[in-house]
Amino acid sequence: MLFFMIHRLKEGIEMMKSSWVEEYLDWLKEQYQISDLGNSEEIITPFVNSIGDNITIYVSPNEDGSITLTDDFDTIGDLTMMGVNLSLPSRKVYLNNIINEYGIHNVDGELFVVGSKGDFPMMKQNLVQAIIHIDDLLMTRKENVTSIFKEEVYSYFDENDFGGLKTYRPFGSSGNSYLIDYTIPKREHRPYRFINFTNSSSFASIATTGAMYGDISSGTEYNVKNSEFILIYNSEIASPSQKGFNIAERFNLKLIPWNNKHEILKLK
Repeated sequence: MLFFMIHRLKEGIEMMKSSWVEEYLDWLKEQYQISDLGNSEEIITPFVNSIGDNITIYVSPNEDGSITLTDDFDTIGDLTMMGVNLSLPSRKVYLNNIINEYGIHNVDGELFVVGSKGDFPMMKQNLVQAIIHIDDLLMTRKENVTSIFKEEVYSYFDENDFGGLKTYRPFGSSGNSYLIDYTIPKREHRPYRFINFTNSSSFASIATTGAMYGDISSGTEYNVKNSEFILIYNSEIASPSQKGFNIAERFNLKLIPWNNKHEILKLK
């Protein structure tokens, strides 16, 4: 059954006469490993996930003549095993967006799709692509992790009613405006609190933030007497070096690790 389906995949683009397409398909077909498991067939793909395993899917027939393709709980199971908390609102949104985009299902951690035998090529493509994108939750690519980290902090601030403003732009003494991730207004016995979030706790990141706050605090509206400057860093990635702490102190910049919720709640 499966060899027939892969043959259909190749036939579907025979009209494309480019020799490189044919050569690629021949190569790709050779990379798949297919095993008959009795009630289902195992397909080991040439695509590797972020923990170094080949992505594997399983095909099984249904009584109504349709087929089911599943990851057999591997993708989400691996993420959970590696400590990725999928219950966080930001990760739930990311996961649901991928599931909806590729038209697959997620039931109790099993990723699968059901359809006709004739739709096998597209079903296989959608399931594998979805698995690859969901697996990105384990990767440390900046565009994913930074966005997810900021969403987590924003969600936490909203849930705990910090009462601040997102993406405020104060001016510094230089005349430049700066983007602040979160600003808590001044109250009777509490200064303004300017808070930025960073996925990186490198010296360069801290120094850049410190210089920004230094310009803001030397302006006419905000200063070190009526304002506090805070940088919340992703402690799951790394902690600042001693040089980082030193430069933060020089700029009156308070560093708080994300896992220190007790200290973060004091900012309210």
